[in-house]
Amino acid sequence: MGVATNNQKSKKHPLKLWISLAAFIVFIIIILLFLQPWRKINEVQVNTLQLSEQQVKKYANVEKHTPYWRVAGQTAFIAHHIIQQDKRIDAATVTLHNDQVIIDVVEKIKAGYVQKKGQWFVINRQGKLNKVGKPNGDAPTYSGFKSEKDIQIVGQQFVVLELTLRQNISQIIFSPNKDNHKRLEVVMNDGNMVYATLDTFGKKISFYPGIVAQMPKKGVIDLQFGAYSYAYGSQNNTPASKSKKSK
Repeated sequence: MGVATNNQKSKKHPLKLWISLAAFIVFIIIILLFLQPWRKINEVQVNTLQLSEQQVKKYANVEKHTPYWRVAGQTAFIAHHIIQQDKRIDAATVTLHNDQVIIDVVEKIKAGYVQKKGQWFVINRQGKLNKVGKPNGDAPTYSGFKSEKDIQIVGQQFVVLELTLRQNISQIIFSPNKDNHKRLEVVMNDGNMVYATLDTFGKKISFYPGIVAQMPKKGVIDLQFGAYSYAYGSQNNTPASKSKKSK
């Protein structure tokens, strides 16, 4: 009886061994199918504003022909690494789609500066205020605002403008009147003045480059209830250059 029992046990052990070996092989196959070491990244698309595409690729350590397995399952880690590499980066996301890597970078953009009770504050892209020593000229100054919420509304619209347009804005002044209780005066670095409305500032200011290109002289671009311009010294109701843009 003892010999028979031992023979039965010896037969069971090879069976367990084969089952374990088969499970291991299946596991290896699954890993290989997931990592696909033979595959390469064919394209890296970078969406950014001021940082160069090559710089972001360097931060991510991902280029064309990078092994697929170095990105698969690692997108969150790569995005976190990108953020750590540069203080100018606010957020980043990395997406792997087939053999294409898409990197979206959100940069820290200053919406402007505002002074309250003698203290200067920098406005971030969310419209929140943080104390600073003084403005350094890299973003417009805000004045006349009575509400921090209104500063936030304007700041959030400002940060999504094109870089060249942002760089051309010197001051944003809240100056309500009887016709428009949300009026803004926007002083431009090129010598022009813009009248806008707080809620539609970001949308309307995008018309600015096209209108200015048609202006023979420096003047005022009125974007409050339409979009038109007139030269300094002329009457407001006789614009020197009209635009067909509407509200």
